[in-house]
Amino acid sequence: MKYGYLIFIVFSLFSLNKIFSNEVKKNIQIIHADLIQNDVQNQSFILIGNVHLKYGRHHLFCDKIVYQKKNNKYHGYGNVRLESGKNKIISQNIVGNFVYFKLSGKVILYQGKIRLTGDVIDFNLKKKFFQVKDNVILFFGKIKLKTNLLEYDLILNKIFYKKRSILYYGDDCTISSKEGYFYVDGKKVELKYNVQLNSENYTIHTNILEYLFVQNKVNFHNPAIIIQNTNSNNFIYAKKAVFLVHKKIFLFKSYVSIHYNGVIIRGEYLFFNYEKKSGFIKNILLEDTIRKCFLTSGYGEFDFYSGSLTLKENPKIIKISKNNSVFIYSDILKIKIKKNNTYSIQAFSVKSFFLNEKIQGKCDFFNYEPSNNYMHFDGNPIFWIQNQQITGKVIYIYLRNENSNLLKYIKIVKNAFYIEKINSKEFNQIEGDIIIGFFNKENSLEKVKIQGDVNSIVFIDADKGKKIINRLSCKILLIYLDNSKKIRKISCEKEAYSELIPVYKDISNNILYLSKFSWKEKDKLDKNKKNLLYKEIDKYKKESLLEKKQIEIMVKKQIE
Repeated sequence: MKYGYLIFIVFSLFSLNKIFSNEVKKNIQIIHADLIQNDVQNQSFILIGNVHLKYGRHHLFCDKIVYQKKNNKYHGYGNVRLESGKNKIISQNIVGNFVYFKLSGKVILYQGKIRLTGDVIDFNLKKKFFQVKDNVILFFGKIKLKTNLLEYDLILNKIFYKKRSILYYGDDCTISSKEGYFYVDGKKVELKYNVQLNSENYTIHTNILEYLFVQNKVNFHNPAIIIQNTNSNNFIYAKKAVFLVHKKIFLFKSYVSIHYNGVIIRGEYLFFNYEKKSGFIKNILLEDTIRKCFLTSGYGEFDFYSGSLTLKENPKIIKISKNNSVFIYSDILKIKIKKNNTYSIQAFSVKSFFLNEKIQGKCDFFNYEPSNNYMHFDGNPIFWIQNQQITGKVIYIYLRNENSNLLKYIKIVKNAFYIEKINSKEFNQIEGDIIIGFFNKENSLEKVKIQGDVNSIVFIDADKGKKIINRLSCKILLIYLDNSKKIRKISCEKEAYSELIPVYKDISNNILYLSKFSWKEKDKLDKNKKNLLYKEIDKYKKESLLEKKQIEIMVKKQIE
């Protein structure tokens, strides 16, 4: 057979038929083959040995090709290599017609920084689209993706994969999902449905995750749960979140709920710098489930290195128990967490302090150390216990135990002044260096001890509705109160002096009042404000139950 006649036959048989009415016909060129055979009976041509074909910009290399004229298909075998520019696919077998073909057997695709392996690749050259099946592994920079079905749109430069897939990033991060989109030009990946991110310290569950490689940024557009691996009871729930990987910065948007060692923190926006272990949170509501305590504030800053939490914008402390409650309203609230999981509380410019609805006060500075079992009030402290007022330089309230709101005693140091209001004009008054008030188990003041340079004015009921003022001075004074909080007994010791003065119509103020007397009407307890706070807490508890159920459902779906 003459060479020219052979080339004519080969070019005729390997020419692609027009598939679409407007398609331009292209020819296949045989660049090289060691041997060419014509099987007339089976209407096929066979190219053997170092086969090299060219179709447009595409080059096909293999050990052997069998072309069947009947169905316009060719079969390539052994060391198959399909190249287009710098892109290439390597396999053991190829079947197709240069518009559509299938590669199988240890398939490897190289395109730029992408390396892709799988068992089978179906390639549609016309649509510039291919599908990889079974044991698929994609490598791109630090990313490694394992899946069983992957589709690659070369026009959009977009990869889609489905079925259960696992994406590896770095040495300690894996992300699994049911579906995913990988945008090669945009250098980002979108994962959908039952997304689970696993790292050394935590596991994240969500339904949609977006990873931007250039910015090294992860977006969580759907609710996400971040669970601590060492303790599944410690987790973060957020409706939207952003993670800046290199900077190690977390942004939890819209809503965030942190559960950690019995403490639940809820807010509308959380910024956390992992390197500095610090950040801030807005519209915070903190619940300590162990101590049954709540904190609320419009803004809070935290620092895990120092173990501090600073609350601003109307911070409040609410401790609720069956019969006793504590409310503290201040301008600034600071909490210090210690290594043994205890904490201290400092409040600045305490506007209102309510204890058991019987005791109310305010001061410039408040400090509480649970280990000391007392509360410290400094900076012009003033307290009201029903119709009684207590002032001094420093006031301490001692509790019976850390987890109780029951009072043991109250201690006023320096410039101590006790006033009991009888009516708008008459007041029992006692001043001294130190005043200690003792409470019974019903949280009622039953005994008062005054030490130092004691001076007092006490009104005594006399016969026929008349009253007598007992002006008294001594070094130690004891006052005993009855169940109605009225003075039932007075006892004075050391350098005692007493003077009885009848009360008459035009009696002088110098007799009625001690020189440092100053009665201040207490701020009325805003019951509506308190009720709104209780309603907010009740609403929070209901929402927490719903949130807990939603988290359980999300985690269960992830496992399934």
